[in-house]
Formats: sequence, structure tokens, C-alpha cells
Amino acid sequence: MEIIAYRDLKSRKGLLPLLEQAFGWAFNEREFERFVRIDPRVKNGSVGFCALEDGKAVSYVGVMDLATRTLSGTTECAGGVYGVATLPGYTRRGYSTALFHAAHRYFSEKGHRFSFLNTSPVLVAYSLYRKLGYSDIVYYPSAYKVLTSKAAASREKGGAKPDLDRVLAIYDTYVKGKAGFVVRDRSYLEMLAKDKRLVSKGTVLGEKGYVVFRKEPHSTRIQELIALNRDEAEGLIEAVEEKTRGVVVARDVLDETLLRIYESKGYTILNEGHSVFMAKPLETEASFEQVYGKEFFQTQLDHF
Repeated sequence: MEIIAYRDLKSRKGLLPLLEQAFGWAFNEREFERFVRIDPRVKNGSVGFCALEDGKAVSYVGVMDLATRTLSGTTECAGGVYGVATLPGYTRRGYSTALFHAAHRYFSEKGHRFSFLNTSPVLVAYSLYRKLGYSDIVYYPSAYKVLTSKAAASREKGGAKPDLDRVLAIYDTYVKGKAGFVVRDRSYLEMLAKDKRLVSKGTVLGEKGYVVFRKEPHSTRIQELIALNRDEAEGLIEAVEEKTRGVVVARDVLDETLLRIYESKGYTILNEGHSVFMAKPLETEASFEQVYGKEFFQTQLDHF
């Protein structure tokens, strides 16, 4: 087995079947390189580690540098793991374990005290993460509503980015005093815009809040709703409903007040879903609760 950093791979064609089999990612090196260039979480790092057998890519673990805010209000980078994949026929041979060890060494060398990942307890890999020292930290509540109106949803044109400075100002006010993935700057929002996750046709921007959503054939998914008061939150939810025909889904609602607002507006609440946020301390004296407390804030726009 040879372990090599993504940036050092001479040929990346082998990642196509590897990542497509695991996630349905039709890996295109040009598009992946675009992701590496625009995402501030990976562009200054190793991107990931790959296990090779006879020159063939058989397993992959992606790595990111994630900016977080601690309970004390300081900004601290943590490691983020994504894209864990092994080719069929090569599982249970220790490839993922070896790659995780490489990722943890990489994070430790950069001074990161924690490694984070998102997964599901129903996946086979979940038991591996537990053996590697990861613990469940956050379960994601969700809200669902089937709209009874048969009126056609409005159609928006265009895909320009919204007023990023206003979005950032509202967000910074909202997350003041919160710990978690709450460290953003304009470059992060520009990345979301370039990735078409933050565009005008999928954003409603109010005076004291905004909502980012994605329309699908039979549903609308709210990816982030930030509001500075209850009236603003209710208005943003109603604005999304006006643009929706079918079902509205809001996942990863870690604001208890917002979750209760959804409930008051007729949404079905699921307090725990299939997804879980996990953390592993990379230093023996590092305690997640002491560093971040019991509430680690994030939204779907923070997923990695």
C-alpha cells in the first residue's frame, strides 16, 4: 500500500470510479480542481489522501481546514474529513484506517485539536469511526411541511449572487456569542455563490434576516434561515412557501427558537435524523465540551 496526498498524484483518473461508486460523484478533475481553487477550506491544504495498490487508486479520505469559534470567542481551526471511499473488492483491508491515521497526523501537524466529520449511524463506516475515536456530538433536527395549496409556484429568473455584504452583516449579528462553524468572511460567501449554493433566485433577503433555499421537482429545501427576530423568521418561511409547490424541508435546524417557529406554522418536527456530526480529540487533554460547550452551531451551508 502506498499513501499519497491528492496534490502529489500524477494521475487522478482512478478517482472517477472510486468516488462515483461511493457517492455518485462523476469525478471530473477539471471540476474538482475548480472546487479546490474556490473553497477556502481546502485550497491551502493537501485536499485529501489516497491509497494506491500497484498504482491504482483504491481508497480516499478528503481533508479540510475548518474555521471554528470556541466558547471563549477565539477562532480556532479544526480538521474536517470528507469523501471517505473505498473501491468494492478492497474493503476491510485497512485502507481507510491507514488513510485516517494519515489525516490525523496531517491535522496534528497543523496544530488542530479536533477532527470532525458528518456521517450516519446506519452506515457500515460508522463503527469504524467509533473505533478510531470519534464520538457523536450533534444530531440534526428537521422540519417538514406538505403544502395544500394548488397554486403554481412563482418562477424566478437569473442566478446572480445576492448582496453578500448584507448577508454577512446579518449573519455576523445573529451568530454573535455562538460557538461552532460561525466564522465566515466574504470569500466564503463568494465560494457559495460560485458554487451556485447562494444565488438570487434561491435567496430571500429581508431587513433583519434572509433564507437560502433550493428548489427541486417536488420540494423546496431550506438550507439556511437566519433571522434576528420572530416576525422576520415567520415572514421568511412564508416567502419560501409562496415559491413552493409540494413539500418544504428544513434540515439541520440547530436553533431551538426557530424549530419551535416551524412547529407553530404546522411543520412536522423530527428531533433526530439519520445524520450525525462526530468529533475526535487529537490531543489527550482536549475536551470538546470544554472548548465548544454543549451547543455547536452550523447550518447546511456549512456541510463539508
